[in-house]
This record gives sequence, C-alpha cells and structure tokens, in this order.
Amino acid sequence: MQVVLTRRDKEQLVIKLHQQGKTIREIAHAAHLSFSDIGMIIRRANGHDKDGDIETKDLKDKSTATKALFLFSVGKKPIEVAIELNLSASEVQSLLEEFWALNDHELAVVYNEVKAFLPSFLKLFHCLKERRVLDEKHIFKFLRYANYDLSDLMNRVQCLTNDVINLEGQKRNLLDKLILWNAQLSDLGRAIDIKNQQLKRMGK
Repeated sequence: MQVVLTRRDKEQLVIKLHQQGKTIREIAHAAHLSFSDIGMIIRRANGHDKDGDIETKDLKDKSTATKALFLFSVGKKPIEVAIELNLSASEVQSLLEEFWALNDHELAVVYNEVKAFLPSFLKLFHCLKERRVLDEKHIFKFLRYANYDLSDLMNRVQCLTNDVINLEGQKRNLLDKLILWNAQLSDLGRAIDIKNQQLKRMGK
C-alpha cells in the first residue's frame, strides 16, 4: 500500500534530500512537488526569504553546488561556471535548474516541460529574431493565432497549396497548347510562303 505523505512530511523529505546533496529534479521526483515549491521550502529552511542574498563568505569551505549557485546569483554564465568549477555540461544544467527553482523562477518549470523540443524552440526564436518580429505586438498576434486561428490558418494554407498545385497544372497545360499553336503557326507560315512562291512563278 502506497503511503500518502502529508505536506509536513514532504517538507521534511525535501530538507533531508537537499542536505544529502540531491538535485532539485531528484527531490521533485521523490517528493512529488514542483520546483517552485521545493525552492520555497529550501529557502525557508536556510533562513532566506524570497529575495534573500546568498552568503558570500567562507565559500572555499562550501560544496561545489553552493559555489555554482552563488556564481549564478552574481550573473555568471553557465559556461563560466563550468570552467571555474570544472563541471560537465549536464552538471551545470542541473545546478542551473536548481538555481531557477530556488529563485522561484518560471524558467525551471518551462525548461522542464519544453526541453525535449528545445532545438525547435530555438529555431523558431532565431527565425523570429532574424525577421525582427519579437516585439510585443507580433508576439500577441502569434498567441492569438495559436489559441484561436491556428487550425483555420492551417486549413487555409492547405487550400491555397492545393490551389497553387492546380494553377501550376493549368499553366503547364496552357504552355503545352501554346507550343502546339506556335508549331502550327510556323507550319502555316511555311505553307503560305510556298504558295506565294508558286503564285509568283505562275505569274511569270
């Protein structure tokens, strides 16, 4: 029989796992809590409020994870943290997600949901950036299309695509007819020239 943990039990489990050095992802899996809830529990357990600062003293005696969180808090980029602390890309990514969660940042939740599709999201981002349509006005339009009009737009695109295919077929047929007519006119022209030459000879 599966044991149902109370809110208090989950908070104690979060604190215990955090003290054991578990990542936010591992804690979330064990406690069945969101990243933001876990971050709130850890901040409260450490005596920090939402906007509390990370202590900068005695960092030499702190764990690698704590050092990484501090570096993120002062604006260091993931690659800078990886180089300074000699961490792998996966370790830095895990710590960055933990940093987002501890700061109650929506990126932790968003990244966890879309990371499997991140390459496509990045392609979309760069495409919109290149076309300079990343301002609020254009994004609002994209959201409206996605929420209400996307299916209609897809149907219209399909209809227009079919129309284009039909028009291209008609164009090919007309070109074939034009070629045939030109050939017939050419034959007719040669026949007229021959007839004129015959008439001239007969007139002599």
